[in-house]
Amino acid sequence: MGKRPEPPHVAVVLCAGEGTRLRPLTYEVPKPLLDVGGRPLLAWNLEVLVRAGIEEVVINLHHKPEKIVSYLRDGSNFGVTVHYTFEEELLGTAGALDRMRDHLSEAFLVVYGDVVLDDFPLEELFSFHRRNGGIGTVVLQETDRPEDCDIAELDPEGRIIAWHPAPGDFRYGKWGNAAVYLLEPRILSYLPEGARWDFVRDLFPAVLEAGEELWGFISPVELLDIGTPERLEEARRRYGG
Repeated sequence: MGKRPEPPHVAVVLCAGEGTRLRPLTYEVPKPLLDVGGRPLLAWNLEVLVRAGIEEVVINLHHKPEKIVSYLRDGSNFGVTVHYTFEEELLGTAGALDRMRDHLSEAFLVVYGDVVLDDFPLEELFSFHRRNGGIGTVVLQETDRPEDCDIAELDPEGRIIAWHPAPGDFRYGKWGNAAVYLLEPRILSYLPEGARWDFVRDLFPAVLEAGEELWGFISPVELLDIGTPERLEEARRRYGG
């Protein structure tokens, strides 16, 4: 039996978004606290992260932050230490990392707060990243809706050579961003302090332009998200709730 790969100690879970496409459900409830399978999605994802060896979670907050803090508190009930950052104005998916720098001195995982991790094999991602190196690994999955998905263009070895933000098409491939990343801390050197940056539109292109290697890990399972009413209902059909 192979040795279990060393997991990163820290995961970032992005929870600041307002969930506008899910209104009115998200007027009073942050998207990560919406029910999937009988409890908040965030609870499911923390369970998966802890099982994979994550010890600390850093969460960015903006919309109804008190609801998430009240639910998670310090994380001890979930077997993990939780840290919070607060955004008076949204900083973007990558810009959120600016206020987390003190917690990101080693390789770290990033998970968007509306992704359903469930049975995603995090250990395979950890092994892939350590085997290939590079400044980061992005989880990709085949998509049939490029108009609603950021498309990664790959070279024959699996390196990402370009990004094509949504709305896209199939000219550049079929591999969509699954919103889970494993990143090295030096990626923060490409993030300007105070910048309102997005991963796909800003940070990832910056590291590629600098000659860094960014790898694509093809997910062996389908990663659902709850970003729209239709996809929330799909997740609830699959997991209950």
